[in-house]
Amino acid sequence: MRLPEDKFDLDAVTQLEAAGFPATAPFLGDLIAWIADGNWPVAVPVADFLVSAGAGAIPALRKVLQGRDAIHQYFALLLVVDRLPPDVAALLHGDLKQLVTSPSLDQIREEVPELAERILQKLGN
Repeated sequence: MRLPEDKFDLDAVTQLEAAGFPATAPFLGDLIAWIADGNWPVAVPVADFLVSAGAGAIPALRKVLQGRDAIHQYFALLLVVDRLPPDVAALLHGDLKQLVTSPSLDQIREEVPELAERILQKLGN
């Protein structure tokens, strides 16, 4: 089992999927880097894997949402958070609220607050 070595390394994602969660839990913090650009071939399969990890992916997602990379935040919201079960996504309520109420200029440019608001509305908040 290994992390992707480049944005085309779908074999590594297949190995991670085969190992499953929680065996891959130690890798989630590093794995989330591969959804920084939703156009990379590994982005969607990695996002699917993070969704399948459920609450196990929350610490890695929280790190991205509390970070400074608005593009990574956008894809984390779009590809993962928006697809999590509502009870799991609700664990990120405070982070989502922060993105809506105090966005940076980069986040505004990348439409992060709008996406975070849509997810909050979907959660009934």
